[in-house]
Amino acid sequence: MENMRHKLVMLVLSSSLLLIGGCASVPPEVGQAHQKELQIIESLKASHLSMVDAYIDQKLAALEEFYFDTYGAAYLKNWKSSFKQVKGRDYDEKKDFSILYSDLVVEYQEIIKPIETMRHNLKQSINDEYMNAIQVHKAIDKWIKSINSLQMANKAAIDKILGNIKPGLSLGEIDKKIKDAREVIEKKLGSL
Repeated sequence: MENMRHKLVMLVLSSSLLLIGGCASVPPEVGQAHQKELQIIESLKASHLSMVDAYIDQKLAALEEFYFDTYGAAYLKNWKSSFKQVKGRDYDEKKDFSILYSDLVVEYQEIIKPIETMRHNLKQSINDEYMNAIQVHKAIDKWIKSINSLQMANKAAIDKILGNIKPGLSLGEIDKKIKDAREVIEKKLGSL
């Protein structure tokens, strides 16, 4: 009688573990979808960073054209007139154009410095937000792996309990019987 009670307790315990283990199960497709999600996050990050660069580059190209074509012509005229005062000689196109152009470029770089700072800050912000998303993704990945480990531990515990109740009885055997039953049904279905 004591042996029967022990087996009954073990059966109830294994049923409880089976129910708990069943609730903590993660299908393999979830892990695959989760990895695909990481690839999508990384792809979106790269796309957003490229989009910021492309947008700012396009706007800077228009500004640069205006700066060098419109402002540059007025700058050249003013620069030439003050050249003699600064250098003590007349402006020589062949000798002095590189100085003029260098001064014009330096001024342009100063003008666009706040825009480049904004680009850097925007890209850094995008990077930070995507890193936060990736950290959350990694935390969920650890959770999924933890659930899978728990499921495997529960399955091993249930198999051990079932084996103690009746040798040869295990979840693997149950899975095999279910598979065999499915094959019988499929065979019958094929003969209809």
